[in-house]
Amino acid sequence: MSNTPLLQGIDLRKTYHLGKTEVPVLHGASLEVQRGDWITVLGSSGSGKSTLLHLLGGLDRPDKNSGEVLFHGESVWKKTNKEINEYRNSDIGFVFQFYHLLPELNVFENVLLPAMIGGRKTNNDMARERAASLLTRFGLDHRMLHRPRELSGGERQRAAIARALVNKPEVLLADEPTGNLDETTGNEILDVLQGLHQDGLTIVMVTHEQQIAERGNVVIQLRNGVV
Repeated sequence: MSNTPLLQGIDLRKTYHLGKTEVPVLHGASLEVQRGDWITVLGSSGSGKSTLLHLLGGLDRPDKNSGEVLFHGESVWKKTNKEINEYRNSDIGFVFQFYHLLPELNVFENVLLPAMIGGRKTNNDMARERAASLLTRFGLDHRMLHRPRELSGGERQRAAIARALVNKPEVLLADEPTGNLDETTGNEILDVLQGLHQDGLTIVMVTHEQQIAERGNVVIQLRNGVV
């Protein structure tokens, strides 16, 4: 079934409950991601971009009976809890605006962490070799034993991208990956993503900036919770 999208969100709806107040964020958003795409989702603050990524990546569930996420044509949410955890850990890579590196670990340990948690992909030696290879590729071979606080913002984000890739995911989900960086450093991070895409990595990235969105080969606009 070669025409089956790699990743698909169908009629996704999400409502958050703040006390007695219901805050609907997504109102039936749908998108298809084919292997090799770099899809950028453009939307203003509060439009539901991050929520959409969280649903696609299995970090959050849509409202009950309100939409479906399919990976290779199979429902993510009909998997067992173990399979869903494996999907989050190994099939999908996440990059966030604020890096989320653990301060008590050095850069190498941070990058290696998903492989240690996942446990299924490879043995420790292969995982360590891949972590070192990614850090070298991203110009961080001299920073492996440093703590995150000793790195610049751009270096932290490159380390976060390496961590997201250590388990060889099929899709990279990037949530405003340049949002905490100055323009020059942000462009360096986008260049890293462009190189990964040219190597065949499938990327879904959300942003509120048109210029950044145009880096992708497919631009989708998210307005009022609808694509």
